[in-house]
Amino acid sequence: QPEQRDKETSPSAAVPRRRRTDATLYRTGLRDPAQAAATVPVAVHMLGTFRMTIGDLAVNVPASRGLSLLKYLLLHHRQTVSREILMEVFWPDAEPETARNNLNVAMHSLRKTLRTSIFLPVILFKDGSYVFDSSLQIWLDVEAFEKCLQSGHQLEARNQITAAVSEYEAALSLYQGDFLEQNLYEEWTVVNRERLRVAYLDTLDRLSLVYFNQGKYGACILLCQRILALDDCSENAHRRLMRCYSRQGQSNLALRQYQACVEAIQRELNTSPEASTVELYEQIRRGQHV
Repeated sequence: QPEQRDKETSPSAAVPRRRRTDATLYRTGLRDPAQAAATVPVAVHMLGTFRMTIGDLAVNVPASRGLSLLKYLLLHHRQTVSREILMEVFWPDAEPETARNNLNVAMHSLRKTLRTSIFLPVILFKDGSYVFDSSLQIWLDVEAFEKCLQSGHQLEARNQITAAVSEYEAALSLYQGDFLEQNLYEEWTVVNRERLRVAYLDTLDRLSLVYFNQGKYGACILLCQRILALDDCSENAHRRLMRCYSRQGQSNLALRQYQACVEAIQRELNTSPEASTVELYEQIRRGQHV
């Protein structure tokens, strides 16, 4: 049977419905029911530790299949998500009837939890698909991150470097960790996690190059170290670090960075550094300007 919109229920017959609604509005900072019905701010963080707030109230959903459903729906909040897609994503090996029952149970539990934070039925079921209530204004850090990157790329292409740097810095501030790092083993998160990590590394590389060209070697060093924290075989980052150290008059650190590069590549890839990396090492060793 198609699911119906959950009805708000009072935790106690002795507590009038109106009083419970007012209390919920007060907790979320939405004290005017007419205004609340028009717009409810929702902030969602998926880069790093998952966090969600409705109004000024943090939403705490216990680790469960319902929480995973919530994350998936939030990621796709700009579209409806069919029941069949959710069944395939979360119960791919189950019989259709079993998968549907599992989905209904998980969704019921999720909705029950969400009702402790907001008076609205957050997730609706329409025409075989799930969608968020239209009064919710959802801000998603993943979308903000990608918007900053797109803007930064456009500005950089127009040689508006200062404005591009601002966008890149804003993007990096949003990236507090890998996408849904608490859901490493859920298959649906893998592609997005890798895509966003690649975009993050590319942004670190772009911004570090700008800093290097501007002579901001300290800032460049910090970004290159962040690159190597995720990809210690990035020879581009190793070379830029070597140049930064050399230009700061710390040739000993530059040579040590080369050794770190050699060891990482040998350990992870069982090979040797690129010719350009070796050549840079020789130039620094001979005291040449790099």
